[in-house]
Amino acid sequence: MPSILIESVKLIVHDELTTAHLLLEDGVIKRITKIKPSIRADETIPASRLIALPGLIDAHVHLRDMELAYKETFQTGTQAAAAGGYTTVIDMPNTQPPTTNAARLTEKMARAQERIFSNIAFQCALVPELGEMLKMKQQGAVAFKLYLNKSLETFNSSDEPRLRLALQAAKLSNALVTIHAEDGDAIRKVQTKCMASGRFTIKDFLRAHPPSVEVAAVKSILKLCNSLNVRTHICHITIPQAVRLVCASRNSTCEATAHHLLLDDSASKRHGTRAICVPPIRRGEYRRELWNLFVKGKVDVLASDHAPHTLHEKLAENVWKAASGVPGLETSLQIMLTQVSKGRLSLSRLIQAGSTLPAMVFGLGRKGRLQTGYDADIVLIDPKARNTIEAANFLSKAKYSPFEGMKCRGKAVYTIVNGNIAYRDGKVADTPVGRILRSDN
Repeated sequence: MPSILIESVKLIVHDELTTAHLLLEDGVIKRITKIKPSIRADETIPASRLIALPGLIDAHVHLRDMELAYKETFQTGTQAAAAGGYTTVIDMPNTQPPTTNAARLTEKMARAQERIFSNIAFQCALVPELGEMLKMKQQGAVAFKLYLNKSLETFNSSDEPRLRLALQAAKLSNALVTIHAEDGDAIRKVQTKCMASGRFTIKDFLRAHPPSVEVAAVKSILKLCNSLNVRTHICHITIPQAVRLVCASRNSTCEATAHHLLLDDSASKRHGTRAICVPPIRRGEYRRELWNLFVKGKVDVLASDHAPHTLHEKLAENVWKAASGVPGLETSLQIMLTQVSKGRLSLSRLIQAGSTLPAMVFGLGRKGRLQTGYDADIVLIDPKARNTIEAANFLSKAKYSPFEGMKCRGKAVYTIVNGNIAYRDGKVADTPVGRILRSDN
């Protein structure tokens, strides 16, 4: 493994930028020093105009592959991740086939092995069988996903005794439960009514996913998880009231996406079903308050919910047939750096939400910090670089974005994964350098 000297780069120390030299050896940060090391490294990166951040960790990514490889593969998804400054991504279990047992997790890991350009950790589906939960945890699952909207249903989550049994299995497995918190039964009632009366517009979709179905789901699941003392993480939160419920709950964290933080429901007017996602992009008053809570650290984690589809799947005239989700791996960092350049977000808070806290929440030891002895997962950003988001240029197979045409300031120019350069100024490495990760929890 080559040694790398990152020369005269700026780092955040106590919320201030300072210049230092980073020596990377054997895949770890060997030395951080104000004085240039005398050692001759295999490669030197002159970085006086750049800022080093701990490699970003995306806690919510749909890499597809398997039977959905036409949407995205482990290779294209992790290439997109590297281009976006992400050194680690956590893959979701609602694939085809779904990750519902240890055998399927093993199959997925084997499929990803030696094809990935960023590190991957895997989530599995929450199931009520303790034995299977323990097997998946032992195999390396970092968390277990519960879909209250029922998009992946391994058991009826409306059946409280069964839900309680699954959560108890998670507790006994010392597992983190991640939750898509929308009331699926309430959503389906509205959707069924709309379909029966021939209503299939984006307005009808938004009526089926009102703020109340998210708040009610967060409130009920946190109450149950608190009673069982289960660690919970609420995914892609969109409603300020739901954030406050998480903040008032013990053993609970939450995440928000860039599209929920920075877009409002006018995005659907501009981009139509390209902007459809669940939970949906909310009205401006929700978005503004959600942003303020994120800036203050009340929303713990920044995640992309990268959900690639083909354009044909996104552009169905009937909203109920349009695929839900937007890509985010190649846009999230530069969008957030743009907010930093505008003075709306501190770089320290971006590091905390995008790297340090995801590593802590998901038990990824030696990641999330620029510190001696930590893994050499680093992104070097040019804070002054200007770029316009053009989905046609994405490395992801998903060539669309609700941020299409946005002018950004700041982007990743080097992404270093396990001490190897995975992405350099517009080009991904020829050789995969990522690893499969397992939780330390």
